[in-house]
Formats: sequence, structure tokens, C-alpha cells
Amino acid sequence: MGLITSIRKRLWIVTILIAVALLGFLIMDVTTGKGSLFGNDDTLGSIAGEKVHYKDFQKTEGVLYQNTDVDFFGRREYLWNQYVEKAILDKEAANNGTGVSELEMQELEFGNFLSPVIQRNFRNPTTGQVNREQLNQFKAGLDNETLPQQLKEFWVVQKKEIEKDRMYTKLNNIVSKSLHMPNFMIERNQVESNTRYTLLATRIPYTAIKDEEVEVKEEDYLAYLKENAGSYQNTEDTKSLKYALIDISATATDSAAIRKILEDKVEKFKSSTNDSLFVTTNLGKWDEVYYTGEKLDPINGGLLMSTVKGEIAGPYVEKGEYRLAKVLDKKMIPDSVKSRHILRRVSTQSQLFAAKKLLDSLQNLLVTGKARFDSLAIQFSEDPGSAIKGGDLGFAAENMMVKPFNDAIFFKLGVGKSDLVFSDFGVHLVQVTDQKFISKKEGVKLAIIAETIQPGDEEINARLDEAQGLIQNAKDLTSLEKAIDDGGKYKMELVGNVTENTFKINKIGEKGNQVAREFVRWAYQKGVKPGDVCPEVYSLQDPDKHFLNQYMIGGLVSENPKGLMTVAAAKNFIETTVKNKKKFEKIKSKVGDVVNIDGNYGEYNVKVDTLNEISILGAQLPQFGDEPEILAKIGKLEKDKVVGLIEGKGGAYVLKLLDVKEPSPTSNLDAFRRFYQHPAKGAAMNYLMASLKKNTNIKDNRSKFY
Repeated sequence: MGLITSIRKRLWIVTILIAVALLGFLIMDVTTGKGSLFGNDDTLGSIAGEKVHYKDFQKTEGVLYQNTDVDFFGRREYLWNQYVEKAILDKEAANNGTGVSELEMQELEFGNFLSPVIQRNFRNPTTGQVNREQLNQFKAGLDNETLPQQLKEFWVVQKKEIEKDRMYTKLNNIVSKSLHMPNFMIERNQVESNTRYTLLATRIPYTAIKDEEVEVKEEDYLAYLKENAGSYQNTEDTKSLKYALIDISATATDSAAIRKILEDKVEKFKSSTNDSLFVTTNLGKWDEVYYTGEKLDPINGGLLMSTVKGEIAGPYVEKGEYRLAKVLDKKMIPDSVKSRHILRRVSTQSQLFAAKKLLDSLQNLLVTGKARFDSLAIQFSEDPGSAIKGGDLGFAAENMMVKPFNDAIFFKLGVGKSDLVFSDFGVHLVQVTDQKFISKKEGVKLAIIAETIQPGDEEINARLDEAQGLIQNAKDLTSLEKAIDDGGKYKMELVGNVTENTFKINKIGEKGNQVAREFVRWAYQKGVKPGDVCPEVYSLQDPDKHFLNQYMIGGLVSENPKGLMTVAAAKNFIETTVKNKKKFEKIKSKVGDVVNIDGNYGEYNVKVDTLNEISILGAQLPQFGDEPEILAKIGKLEKDKVVGLIEGKGGAYVLKLLDVKEPSPTSNLDAFRRFYQHPAKGAAMNYLMASLKKNTNIKDNRSKFY
């Protein structure tokens, strides 16, 4: 009360502070970001001199992704790339005649050769065919200008997509059809791909040496980068960040409290006379499925199968939850079921009502004995494959049919029984005609309610205090790393080559994209320099159950200019490789010269493998995994000569070639030419588009907007 009185006495100060704050927001709004009055800040970017305005970009995004939950940053990245490619294709079309005329566009939109975009957007999910009726309705609405505004906007966006797809296809055809492979290349590839090698191989794995046994210095990383400069180039300025994830786990007290919630519901659940209502009210899981033992969690399966009908199992732990399961029923589950159906396909609400009404009438004829199922199927079913056989679908094992159909014939209906089933194909009148019980497995039908095991407020606040304490006590990133290393509970992770528009950090997953984006935006703020610690503690949620389960803290490691990557930028890509090179040197110094391939090399005793029918054009070396460089060396080995040690990805190799089988020359090179040209043609456009992007003037201002 005293505080309120004090505020009232100083109300004029509060008023001035609010006014200053509002003024600050207004100034910030008109001088920065997309609402600025100074400068053309509505320009999201420009591509080959063509501006992309943020409002247009947002409008297009809204049309394409309305009522979808596609990742916010991922979809914007995709859309930006579409803008870039469209601008590039427009420019190329002006030079090579790959544009789209108005008559061609009409054919792509409504003619006999519809664009793949139209085929995708107007496909009937039931038939898999283009819904011409719906497409014609759009055409009529466009012609007489009666199409609602929202649909007009959709069509404008779709038209641009059609044009881009068509121009891309034309350019791709020009490029792919211009590719040629001369005969000598075909002959060489034919021989190399069909030559088979037999050899003895041993490997001393790098795991034989612990990481701490080798010292990797900064100059080692730098030397590797210089040796492989072509593979480690920054095409733009980037930054490297480090972060630590602080886990927030439920304590024993939290777990006990959650268990108590379910314990208090046991008697009510057991005595419930309306199980579906009880489960729904408690946000539980209700399904028609009968679970056999192998389908249940191996830890809890025995408990659930042994619980008698009407009784409650639990609380037990499964998939991060405490669960209560009520056994609703038990029965033998058939191994396969023979069924028949009458299908009515539907694509509108009115068709759904009409189909249900018709099939209800047909079922009544069956129940009263006034008609035969096979006769009705031939007359009324819209499944041509089964209608001609009286609707018969034959025997099916479990899960061969779509789920609603499967659940009806395996778990709900007995022999001779019929019912209506709704699926993606339409409405079915289904009848079971036979069942096979071979394994005689019992299934249990369950009603389940659950509570997620998650940390309570006390633990959440304790971990937040810990995270904030680490930040506040750190003078710089080095001291933060030391504090985390000394604590031993957490680990600093390096993420290199971060661009201004980066929105992903792999180890925190897609659900953490918002956090990743905020962290990157901080790193690119004016005044932030290498060694700075981010003052923010970021919150991350469990990707499946959406409760707070981690805090993230971190800082800026380095700024990496365009050109050869710095060690800080590349370290997380090359660290293992550089360490393995050091390990190879250590193994070589210990083993010395190798003259035999017996597997005994000083302190190392390894297995000798015989590798048969080896093709050197693969990447996988049988028994040893991904070893493309070792495979390349096999093609240069001399027969019966021991060669080693050879540096591989996974270890130090010793090889001895035993035999080489070369293929007979072929006179028909056309088949091989098609085989080898196909992947080249498929990849050509990707390389061309990357090259065109590299040589196009692109100004990217996206980071100012999101």
C-alpha cells in the first residue's frame, strides 16, 4: 500500500518516463527496420537490379503458407531463393528466348498440357487426377471477375510459380541436351566400373590411439586448410559462435508430484462408466487398436497384458510420461482378414452426405436380406478393381490397408458383420468375410491418460539462476568457457561459418530455429566483437512435448572474412580429420616399414580381411566403410605387392592386390552413354544455377527484417 501511495505522489515522474519511452519507440520505429521514414527500408533486397519489397514478400508468403505450420524461417529461406531464381531466369530468358508467352501460359494453366504446379495444386487426393471442375471454376471466376480477392491473390502467386517452373525447364533442357560424352570416356568408364579387384586388407583404426595422445596445434589446422583451400572458402563474411546448453530436468520431487496426479485419478478411472468421455476430458489417448505383446513397450508390455479387463495398470513410465492404462477388452487378433467393400468417392461435403445416405440404405438391404453384397458392389462401388469381383479385396495382413479400414476389419468387425468406414479414399461399406488365426496372439485394447514428466518451477528457476550467474561472472567468452569446463556439467559447442541470415544450429533442432535466429542477430549487432558474451539466456522447449527443458548461453568467437576460412570458422568441420592425420603419423612412427600383411604390426594386432569383387568407383569399402581415397589407390596397386601404411579416413591400411578381373570390350556404347550421361544431366542445372547466382548482383537485407 505504501508503494502505491509513493507512486501516486510522484505520478508526474511516471508520466514523463512513459512519454520518453514512447518517444524512444517512435524514434526507433521510424529510423530502423521495415517501418523507417528515412531511406528505402522496405527493400528486402535486390536481385540483378530488381528490388524485392518486404510487403510484397510477406503477401506472397501469406498466400503460399496460409493455415500451415511450416517452419517460419525455413519457408522464408525457400521463398527468398525462389525470388532469386525467378530474377535470374527472367534475365536469362531475355538473352536466350526461354520466356513464357501469354498463349503458352494459358495452355499451362487450363489447357491439355498443364503445368506441374497446376497438377500439384489441383490434384484430387482421392483419385490422384487433376480436378478439372475446380480448375474450370477458377477460370470462369477469372474471366468474369467474380473470383474472391483472396483467390485472385493466390492465382497471381501461382502464375509466377508456373512461369518460373517453365523457364527453369526450358533452360534445363538447353543445358542437358547439349552435354556430350566422347567414346573414349565411355570406354574408360565402362572398363573402370566393371573391373573387379580381389585383395587382402588390414586396418589399424584411429580409435587405437586416444585423442589426448596426440597434440594438435593451431598451425596444424592452418596447414590443412591451406592444403585443401578449394574446399574451405567463405563466399561471404561469416562469424563463429560458441554456446552451451543447460539441461532442465525434473527432480525426484517433481516426478513424485506428477505421479501423485495420476494416482489420485485411479479410482475415478476404474469406476468410470463412460471411458471415452473420461479419457477425452483428461486429454488422453483413445484408439480402436488391440495391441499384441510385441507392439507394446518391452518394459511395460508384460504389465499391460497381465492386467485383467476393467482394471487399471500404472502409474508406469513410458516415453517421458507417467501413464494410467485401463484395459477395455482382450481378444485373439487374426493374422489376416478377408473383406469386401463398396466404395463411394467423395471430394465435397455434399458428396460425403450423399455417399453416407446411399451406403446406409445399402447396409439396410443387407441386414434385411433383400440384397446380396456382391450384386450391390458391382452396381454401386466406385472401386473398379474390386467392384468387378463383387467388392472382394481378398486376404490382407494387419496394416496393409489404410488405418480406418484396417482397424475396422481387424479389431471391430467379426465375420459377416458390416459397417461404414471413412478414409482418404472416400466412404466404404465394409464387410468381413473370413479370418485366419495362425499365431493365436491375444490383443489388449487400452484407454490411456498421461502426464508429462517435466521440471517444476523450483528447478526451472534454479537453472535460470545458474545460467545468469555464468554470464554475469564472465568477463569474456574465454572466462565463460573456463567456468563451464571447470564445472564439468556442460560443454561449449562451436558453430562456425554463421552468415547474417543463418537460422539453424543443428544440435538444437528445427524447433530451436527462433532461438538460433535471435542468437545470430545478436552476434551481428553493431558493437558486438569477438570474445563478447551474449547477455541473453535463451529458452528452449522439448521438441515433442513443448515444455521448457534447456537454457542456452554463448558468445561470439570470431569474425571470418570472405576467402579462406579461419581456423575458428572451420574447426568444427576439420577437427576430427586433422586429429586423425596426427594419429596416422603416430601409428606410422610406431610401426615403421611394412613388408608383410599378417595383421601383426608391433603393438597393434588386427584382422586380415579378404575383399572380393571390389569396384573402385564406389565410396564404401566392404568391412571398413566410407573410404573413397583407399578405393582410388586400389586401382593403382601392383599385383602381389604389399603396400602400406596408407592413410585412410578410418585408419592406417596395409593392402595386397591378389587378382584383377577386367571386363571384355563392348561394341555397343550407346547404353553405357545413356547410363553415364543421366546423372550428369541431372546435376548440370544445379551447377549452372549456382554459377549464375555467383555472378548475379544480389543485395540481401533480410537480416534487418527478421
